[in-house]
Amino acid sequence: MKLRAAQTSDIPALLDITVRGFDTYREFAPPGWRMPGFGDLGDRVIDEAAWWWLAEDPEPVGHALMIPASRSREPVDDPALGHVMQLFVLPSHWGRGIATALHQAMVEEAPRRGFRELRLFTPSAQGRARGFYEREGWRLMDESHDTPLGFPVVEYRRSCPIPS
Repeated sequence: MKLRAAQTSDIPALLDITVRGFDTYREFAPPGWRMPGFGDLGDRVIDEAAWWWLAEDPEPVGHALMIPASRSREPVDDPALGHVMQLFVLPSHWGRGIATALHQAMVEEAPRRGFRELRLFTPSAQGRARGFYEREGWRLMDESHDTPLGFPVVEYRRSCPIPS
């Protein structure tokens, strides 16, 4: 498995991974749930404020996207807070350490970008993701948070100490 920075040529693969990641939400989404659109996703690849890495094995199988919290859909005016917009691995590659590697790369990059803490939202019913984040040192901040997604999400945060 190889990790590398995403490039504009990766947009179709990133979009595919995103759609397939959101498709797993159907397991707990309410009847008639509709996946959000991702028309602006490609803009994040060329956004200098975004950190977007791709995992290949050897084809694209996962990605992680981190942005300043001030530029998220739920902005917070705190330059020391990063927002994890996505961390998806294709279900066919779950359990192979890919999410852990992407997560570790992101946590190591956060202080280099001036982030002392990271925030993310994940569906409250997404037990697999919640278990992963909790094992990786994230702490639950908000038990239920409504969003335009059509189901509740929870907020997690994680400290990112600046290396000495």
